[in-house]
Amino acid sequence: MHAFIEKYDESQDLKLVEEACGGSTVAMERLVKLHQRFIYNVALKFVRDADDAADLTQEILIKMITKLSLYSNKSNFRTWLYRMVMNHFISSKRKNAEKKFYSFEEMGIFADVLHNDEEMSIDEQTLYSEYVTKVRNDCMSSMLLCLNRQQRVIFILGGIFNIKSSIGGSLLGITPENFRKQLSRAKNDLFQFMNQKCGLINPDNPCRCHKKTKGFINEGKINPATHTFTTEFAQSILEVSNSKNDELDILMEGKYMQFFTSRIYEETNIGEKLIESVIFDPEIKRLFHLN
Repeated sequence: MHAFIEKYDESQDLKLVEEACGGSTVAMERLVKLHQRFIYNVALKFVRDADDAADLTQEILIKMITKLSLYSNKSNFRTWLYRMVMNHFISSKRKNAEKKFYSFEEMGIFADVLHNDEEMSIDEQTLYSEYVTKVRNDCMSSMLLCLNRQQRVIFILGGIFNIKSSIGGSLLGITPENFRKQLSRAKNDLFQFMNQKCGLINPDNPCRCHKKTKGFINEGKINPATHTFTTEFAQSILEVSNSKNDELDILMEGKYMQFFTSRIYEETNIGEKLIESVIFDPEIKRLFHLN
């Protein structure tokens, strides 16, 4: 569950905010845990690297805690919080994975050249299917990094999580029409690249996930003996989204979007660690008179 599903109960936010500002540590903990998972999953798609996503999530949760007393009922809490989330994501310092791919042109060189001469037997593809899937997910995540930051956020919100343009626009301070236009542009850029480079979409393209996987095994970046990936390839991109209502949209975009929307919604315990390190900090307790 996340804050933008249709059945989300906004009253629980208001109750927890009121109690947290009144000094309840329990309410503050519940508020953090209620929103941490969605923030982390958006961050993970935004920067690809799990550690950087955790850092972004912690930074946002700290902001939420320290600015909570400034919240007023002029807008609903989720709008107030996620405007802050998206602004922080877009304005934050470039992260490690973002420095590897600056454009679709650079990503295209990776797709065309790296490990395309490797071969993996059918038996090996079955044996290493988990690794092939993770390499595929990592590649999809790298494609997102080729979008500029605003396009990337819009694609994550509107394309992956299927958040309505009226909500997405309000989070980014743009009109719903502008949100839809930028989402369409981001999809076109991604889908065009996939058509030209991805073997999953176009069999005539040389890039294959299993070939890349075999090359990474040979390089030692994947270790089948210990069933582990090195740090660079450890994370997979996970997600959850609302159900689609437009059947034509599914038919036209389904073969592309399935690679971005068919993964598990990642769990995280960042909030629990944050609660220990921040909520129980003497200054935070003094500020909110937490008990």
